[in-house]
Amino acid sequence: MEENVKVDSKQDLGTIKLEQKRLKDCEWVFQFDEDEPQVFAWTNEDMDDESPTITFTIDNTEGAYISFKDKKTGKLFKLFARELSEEGIQLREFQAKQNKDLENGSEDKETQS
Repeated sequence: MEENVKVDSKQDLGTIKLEQKRLKDCEWVFQFDEDEPQVFAWTNEDMDDESPTITFTIDNTEGAYISFKDKKTGKLFKLFARELSEEGIQLREFQAKQNKDLENGSEDKETQS
């Protein structure tokens, strides 16, 4: 009579470590083919304790991207992270100013009441 004996053949082969460069000041952009990338989001100076991401998720590491291809036109739509550019800095400053203006407008209305 034969007896089935299981032998555990697992071996520790070591550790694999993946490292990716985090972009401290970062913007997220989309791009069709090789057209000019368009900024749609960016990190904020107050994000030191956060790990900023766009959800569906593209994190702030080099080479992070999602792409979609239009079957009819063949155009490629690409979302990706990159180092913060001058355009991104200007957009971030513009948004911060708008937010501050909105806050000041709310405070003015409260003091007038």
